[in-house]
Amino acid sequence: MRHRHVPMHQSEVAPDTLRTARVDDVLCGINTIREALRAGRRRLHSIWLADGKAGKRMREILTLAAERGAPVEILAEPRLTEAAGTSAHQGIVAFAAPTPLLTIEGLTSSLTGQEPIPPLVILDGVKDPRNLGAIIRAAAAFGMGGVIVPKRRAVGITATVAKAAAGGKEHVALAEVTNISQSIEHLKHLGFWVVGTDEQGEVPCNTFAFPVPLALVFGEEGAGLSPLVTRHCDVLARIPVSGSLRSLNVAVAAGVLFYEVMGQLRKPRKSPPPLHAKTSSR
Repeated sequence: MRHRHVPMHQSEVAPDTLRTARVDDVLCGINTIREALRAGRRRLHSIWLADGKAGKRMREILTLAAERGAPVEILAEPRLTEAAGTSAHQGIVAFAAPTPLLTIEGLTSSLTGQEPIPPLVILDGVKDPRNLGAIIRAAAAFGMGGVIVPKRRAVGITATVAKAAAGGKEHVALAEVTNISQSIEHLKHLGFWVVGTDEQGEVPCNTFAFPVPLALVFGEEGAGLSPLVTRHCDVLARIPVSGSLRSLNVAVAAGVLFYEVMGQLRKPRKSPPPLHAKTSSR
């Protein structure tokens, strides 16, 4: 992701719950910038609009920018391409305060008091930025409580991720952790049930009663969940398929699971669902 160094505003610093860099995020694309303005979660320091760009969606962004107090500059398109690092910016680039990356403690604290607690998403080594962006977008669309990503051995929150998320990054909490297995155990200590996703999982997702509070774990493209993370999951769920292809892209699988889980959460439950734990920690 391209960055521009600026002093961070004092009110944006929360060192006990956030992991933020003191640089600006460079956002590009109509949907990404429009959703950043709509969400209002972080300040846009300036917006660059390519000379000659117009249309209904651009006018909407200009209106939102005026409401948020974000200054707009009209510049030659090559300046935008240079700032964005790509020509696929759709004629608009913005410089925003850094995405607030929570710690796992900050993320779980933000969910306190919600009933039911929305599910969390844990990504065990997703490396394709478009997959990560698509998962974040689906998480925002289906009302997930947050997405947890590893600090190492995975794709970071890059400009490509933000563009693939199409504004979803502005509507879902993101947490960065150093150890996925330890984070899973932390969630278990707080009462979360941890369900891993695997095409060979023992329970089909369409007949399984997902417990609450819940964390869903998705593995790396191709390799799936690591053996260590698998051992920390309470149960492995699979998506039943009937076509010639037996496996799904991780982002597609995430969307299917989000839909199934949120559909269940909207239905009243008479009693807690049974769940046979896989780990000794239960």
